[in-house]
Amino acid sequence: MFSLIVGILLIALGVCLIGDFGRIATRLYTFFADFMNPGRATAGTFRLVGVFAILLGIGWVATSFPLG
Repeated sequence: MFSLIVGILLIALGVCLIGDFGRIATRLYTFFADFMNPGRATAGTFRLVGVFAILLGIGWVATSFPLG
C-alpha cells in the first residue's frame, strides 16, 4: 500500500513538472538557481526530471501489486 501511494505521488509530481502546472518547474529552477551555479540548466531541465519521476513512479506502482 505504501509503495502504491509513493508511486502515485511520483507520477503526479512528474506530470506537474512536465506540464509546468502552477509554474512548478520554473519555481524550482529559480529556487535552486539562487544558491547554486545553474550552468547550462534551464527550467526545461526540471521537465526532464519529471519524465524520470514518472518512470520511477511506474516502477513503484508495479512493485505494489503481489505476483501470486
